[in-house]
Amino acid sequence: MNKQKRKWPILLLVLDLLGAIIAALGLIEYLDTGSLNAVLLLIVGLLLMLPLILHILKLMPRKGTDKSKGEH
Repeated sequence: MNKQKRKWPILLLVLDLLGAIIAALGLIEYLDTGSLNAVLLLIVGLLLMLPLILHILKLMPRKGTDKSKGEH
């Protein structure tokens, strides 16, 4: 049996790691100072993590697109 392995895009993994680090720094700074810069770091970090999440969602099979079940 030859199973096809899916490789994770390395760029998306790097973006996710960088985003996680920036978001963590933003959260730590926000808890320490409550500054606007910390909120911006947190938002930028989360936005950098978004492409990997969208890629994973794109790979997931969708429910309701199966035409073999009865249509009304």
